[in-house]
Amino acid sequence: MSAVILLLISPLLGGCLESGRNTDIVDSTENLLYGCTDSSSLNYNASAEVNDTSCQYEVFTEPVEEGEPSPPIGNQTELEEQAQATIDLWEGESRLLLILVHPTGSTPGMSATEAESIMSDVNDWYVEVSGGKVWLNWTIAGWYALDDAGYSMQNSYQAAANDGYDLTQYDRFVVGLQNLTTRSMSTQGVQFYNVTTDDGTVQLLASRCDVKRFADTNSTRNTLTHEMGHGFGLSHARFNSSVHGDVEQYGNQYDTMGSSSAWRHFGAVYKHQMGWLDDEQVELVSESGNYTLKPLEGDDSHALRLSIGMIEEEVNGETIIAEHFYYLEVREVQETDSSNKPGHTQLGVLNGVIINHAAPQQQYGYHKWLATAQDATPETPTSSSSDFLLPEGRTFSIDGADIHITALSVTDDETTVHIEFGDGMSNSAPTISSVEATPTGNGYQFSVDAEDVDNDDLAIFWNFETGFGDIHAPERIGSGNPVEHTFADDEGRRVFVLVSDMHGGQTTSWVDLNGYLNQAPQIEEMTPTSVEEGVFQFETEIVDEQLLTYFWDLGDGTTSILPEPLHEYAEDGNYSVTLVISDGEFNATVTGYADTADTENSPPIADAGPDITANPGQTVSLDGSSSNDPDNYPLGFIRYFWSSTDGINIQNADEAVASLVAPNEAGTYIIRLQVNDGAESRTDTIILTVSDS
Repeated sequence: MSAVILLLISPLLGGCLESGRNTDIVDSTENLLYGCTDSSSLNYNASAEVNDTSCQYEVFTEPVEEGEPSPPIGNQTELEEQAQATIDLWEGESRLLLILVHPTGSTPGMSATEAESIMSDVNDWYVEVSGGKVWLNWTIAGWYALDDAGYSMQNSYQAAANDGYDLTQYDRFVVGLQNLTTRSMSTQGVQFYNVTTDDGTVQLLASRCDVKRFADTNSTRNTLTHEMGHGFGLSHARFNSSVHGDVEQYGNQYDTMGSSSAWRHFGAVYKHQMGWLDDEQVELVSESGNYTLKPLEGDDSHALRLSIGMIEEEVNGETIIAEHFYYLEVREVQETDSSNKPGHTQLGVLNGVIINHAAPQQQYGYHKWLATAQDATPETPTSSSSDFLLPEGRTFSIDGADIHITALSVTDDETTVHIEFGDGMSNSAPTISSVEATPTGNGYQFSVDAEDVDNDDLAIFWNFETGFGDIHAPERIGSGNPVEHTFADDEGRRVFVLVSDMHGGQTTSWVDLNGYLNQAPQIEEMTPTSVEEGVFQFETEIVDEQLLTYFWDLGDGTTSILPEPLHEYAEDGNYSVTLVISDGEFNATVTGYADTADTENSPPIADAGPDITANPGQTVSLDGSSSNDPDNYPLGFIRYFWSSTDGINIQNADEAVASLVAPNEAGTYIIRLQVNDGAESRTDTIILTVSDS
């Protein structure tokens, strides 16, 4: 049996709110605590804020608290006890104590009924997500009033213990914080913890979490399910970004462990880890063929897993060799209503397959996965980490494994995928001879003539309306051959088709509609930014309406196809970096420099041209194209900025050649040109003389 405790803290009310029947992370090796920052705290991180004014989770060193020290972290016997206690709570009842706290001098903002409602909803969620394998039996303590300035977890537990609660009777603790300047956080699984009370020291073996801004809201419920997920021993549901190539810790927006913005089921990786899905429900695939996926939320949920073999990794300075897997799953669409209660579920399978890489973590004493969602549509490099599902008609190839996953059909009830295990033989990509668009009433019928010399079956994916910076929303894409689509307007556009042989080969072509004239992409800026010693983040500003491909030559023998890669140079130097982008028809190229050796820069030379005489109202051309950068460093080009101290409006002021309209009043006017090479700026001025008309 397990127990969970919730603590409520109010103006020194010595009693408790009666319980219902049923109620961030400490890394046990590095003593880290994952939680959420607060805007008034010293380590506030504005970038962690999300739309509902709550925030995501950052990493903190666990604060020093009063009381006797807990058993030393790292003792093998204690790690085994903690691990076994964590595993035991993957099934059955968890006794939980909710402790409600608020700052001294304030008034509790929640009734007993509202606290019960929160816990009832969270319990119902865990019962649903676990398939009835776990449930909460909760008690509510508080409110307790605590000094905000000196607040710590220890104070909350002391308040409940001194109020008569036997803390040893609980498996899980939740501290509900009202208006305290702290953050949401949780232990990683069950851990030992000592609490100093009026009667002495009490040792706990339980999971513990704080939830800030504890109120009768969706945000509180969602945050609580996330933090308690850590208490079950789960890591964050991450996302492997196809923009920079780094991993977003809170990236998988379809998993509560990746985002607390909506009540999403835990993914198949974590459900399987805890036994909430068994080996039959998470089928191990080892042969090529067609397989079925069913939504995780359903009673007949079905996921797939693929072994990619034994992988060698360096973890905390230690070489680990372990088997890695890829998990495939589909979900029901889930939307949050506008009320102040938990989100409701709207049925309908999401537009594609979620693919997670599952890497083992062994430092906690129990089998534990780290799930990282893969981007199956890297050509749409948006900032949204919900834009990574594999849509119908597309193929995802696992790097280095020669395994290829194709979504053949996606319906509300089930999804069919083809999984191809490579045989080591060479494969030729399919060829496309023509793409046709035939008007059909309000829309078009699209078809492609393609063939494959290896006689492989083909999957066809159509991009009707997804442009640069967009995502592959269902209404913008299609699959099959032929396929029909209706547009909302008659504007000229380019429709792309991607043909896959489901063995790793794919080819792209297009058809233009309504007189569409494609313009070459333009790279307005490419900026290498040093983020730490030897490490550069490459950022771009690009003008285009189509999806693009990227090829970076990073100057040290390495390349990248990411839009904005993050790269570490092994040796100091001044590296010439070249980017080539393509829309399939036109290319654009730019060269810059990544300097890890602090190379001395030669400033640019500004040349605004000769002085100008003009009549009132005359259009005047400004030409700074004779400006130059002697060492072509560090950007490889120069930026221009024209200005007038007299307030004259200048057209195309950020280009080498600009223009203005001469003022109506005769006189002399100063026109200034500033040029910048990415490190230094220089200026030149000319005099505009406006004569009497």
